[in-house]
Amino acid sequence: MQQVRVIKPTRRSMSGYYCHEGNSIPYESSLERDFVVFQTFRSNVLDVVAQPISIPFKKNGRTYNYTPDYFVQLDNDGDRFNPHTKSLIVEVKPRDEWTRHWRDWSDKWKAAKEYCKEHDYRFKIYDESRIRHQGLANVEHIMRYERLNCSSNDIRAILEQVEMMGTTTIEYLLEMFFMGDIYRPQGRRIIYHLMATKRLGFHLWDELNEKTEVWYV
Repeated sequence: MQQVRVIKPTRRSMSGYYCHEGNSIPYESSLERDFVVFQTFRSNVLDVVAQPISIPFKKNGRTYNYTPDYFVQLDNDGDRFNPHTKSLIVEVKPRDEWTRHWRDWSDKWKAAKEYCKEHDYRFKIYDESRIRHQGLANVEHIMRYERLNCSSNDIRAILEQVEMMGTTTIEYLLEMFFMGDIYRPQGRRIIYHLMATKRLGFHLWDELNEKTEVWYV
């Protein structure tokens, strides 16, 4: 899919672009920004497209067009019959807003559901409960270190050790390579850098601490 509506700057909410792998993904609110940040980090997300399609719907005898906020293309890992791996058409709305207007918006959302059924997608409404969670907190924390300038020797030593062990903890790596209060903070930053650049995997939904397990990707 490709973007069908241009997002223009607005004074009503925060808007901007999130850069990911050479692409600039627009957002119109902080909630949309947080949605994009988390979705683009997930390993099974292939693409995120803003304002992806215009879906016609009827209301009170008149025809309108509805443009959802995002299309999230998922890697189904060869299992196209698994409903949880189907790509998503997503509307991002604060909970108090969509619960207040759901009757007025139900026609366009019904049309979106029918469109998704025809194209083997899923239609979802994402509010704070689905966006601002532990996974997002983890991603926001480690992404601070994505552009960290690290020693190639430190990176090679950590990755070789984790590859040899299969799975270990942040605590073990700190004890092995960065003993002492002076070196430990820098070691933690390097490990977070490797997690942010997806050279070390970790459980995205668990609280991030020194007991966090990591593995070679």
